[in-house]
Amino acid sequence: MPQRYDVSYPGVRVRCRDESGSSSLVVWRSQWTPEVIRIETPTIYNRTVWTVEQARVLRDVLDAAVRCAGGDAR
Repeated sequence: MPQRYDVSYPGVRVRCRDESGSSSLVVWRSQWTPEVIRIETPTIYNRTVWTVEQARVLRDVLDAAVRCAGGDAR
């Protein structure tokens, strides 16, 4: 069964790495703008806004990359 994530504010923190080492990004959706998904990244310009359609494409690309790498795509 796929994992369920509550992406309402304050969102879900996902571990990653950047130039400074171990870090994380946060994915969340505001109740006032439900058609926009926000991804706060550990970069200097740390706020990225995605439309739901753009997030779907990102999800599909990430899923394809995980499958290609032999990982478990959920």
